[in-house]
Amino acid sequence: SERYSYVFYCYSKEVVRNLDNLMVEQGVVNTSYELMTRAAQALLDFINRRYSTINHITIVCGAGNNAGDGYVLARLAKLQEKEPRLKVNLVSIIDPEKLSGDAHQAYTDWIECGGEVGTMDNAHLLATDLIIDALIGTGLDRPLEDVWYDAVNAINNSPKPVLAVDIPSGLDANTGATYGIAVNATHTVTFIGQKMGMFTAQARYHCGTIQFATLGVPDTLYDQVAHSAILLEWANLSKLLPCRSPVSHKGDHGHLLIIGGDYGMSGACRIAGESALRTGAGLVSIATRKDNVNAITSGRPELMVHGIETAEELEPLLEKATAIAIGPGLGTQQWGLALLDKVVRYLKQTDNHINCVIDADALNIIAKHHIIIQNPDIIYTPHFGEACRLLKYDSECPSEKTDRFNMIRLLKEKYYGTFVLKGAGTLINMGDDIAICPYGNEGMASAGMGDCLTGIIGALLAQKLTTLHAAKLGVCLHAKAGDL
Repeated sequence: SERYSYVFYCYSKEVVRNLDNLMVEQGVVNTSYELMTRAAQALLDFINRRYSTINHITIVCGAGNNAGDGYVLARLAKLQEKEPRLKVNLVSIIDPEKLSGDAHQAYTDWIECGGEVGTMDNAHLLATDLIIDALIGTGLDRPLEDVWYDAVNAINNSPKPVLAVDIPSGLDANTGATYGIAVNATHTVTFIGQKMGMFTAQARYHCGTIQFATLGVPDTLYDQVAHSAILLEWANLSKLLPCRSPVSHKGDHGHLLIIGGDYGMSGACRIAGESALRTGAGLVSIATRKDNVNAITSGRPELMVHGIETAEELEPLLEKATAIAIGPGLGTQQWGLALLDKVVRYLKQTDNHINCVIDADALNIIAKHHIIIQNPDIIYTPHFGEACRLLKYDSECPSEKTDRFNMIRLLKEKYYGTFVLKGAGTLINMGDDIAICPYGNEGMASAGMGDCLTGIIGALLAQKLTTLHAAKLGVCLHAKAGDL
């Protein structure tokens, strides 16, 4: 039932390439060609398991070792003793005689076993049962053009399922961004190490379901290289949920103060308040415009809603809270600015060690007025556009140059605290590490979803989880609820 039933480290493509070399240098495999054969066997095993009744596969080969994997797969599929026999159609978009190294050896072995190489003109993708993308792999660093673009476009225009070799062609393995176009894979079998970009940004659309094949890399080899990111796993994170005594009362489970809801935006803080209650906060207060009080309490009478018109009125509410969440529906006018300024001043008092979530319009005010708090007790939860504003980027449009991993590092460096960079494959900074949430889905692209997350994280902070634990658990709890 889990979308991903594993948790491993993720690596950059450079580190995975280094692991390839170490496998040979340290005698785990005799040759790099043996490693290529292992990759092809992993692909064939997946095909036999997932598509056991198909009769016809088409392998689209390009250049480099990714193409080599495709040629070896073709040979292994042709020679395997299995019924029904697989018909293998292999096409190449380049002259295979120009291949070098292991890829050329794989091509030669395919020809020697009676295989043939066709072109995209006679690929007949509509007549196959499964398309194998063996075009490019992880080495891509520029937009696809000419025959490469046409091949990816032809694969995407086919209604047949697609299996990507290592990574969908056109996808940046380090960032998850595309270079204009990338293969839309149904499944991806990735080798040696999970690529850090496969679980975030546009990769969430292009990779489909991901299967990881270590190809026999021993644990001792992984210990010799540095990982680049960590995949979160709900089974482990759920253990962080606060334990509740059967004789506890509401005062034992924290008091969250949510600040927001300017004119016409009462729904945001109401959603945050309700999600905080559902996440176990004992008490939830909302500081909002007086005009919003009746609208919120009529639907959620268990929320304690206070009409606030000046920053001074916030003082007694701040003193009662065990955690603060500010931003949902706050607006960026003088009222919101004054309330945020009050919270910032309160947080900066040395005797106030209180955790805080800053989201939505509070982030926009910080970006607009160049506010730097530098408090380790704060969790910031920007989406991509808010992050761009915080970093003073010229454009808020995702592009092939967008590196979410670099963005969260820069945010941490500039603003301190813990950052949750929301989106497909949400990122969380963990000291020197970056965690990736592999859960969530496209149905969560909906109004109020960020406000819901703010309430969840705020409730966990109110129940005395650390900022890091509240961020990781809150993000995955939110995403798992979305999946369910």
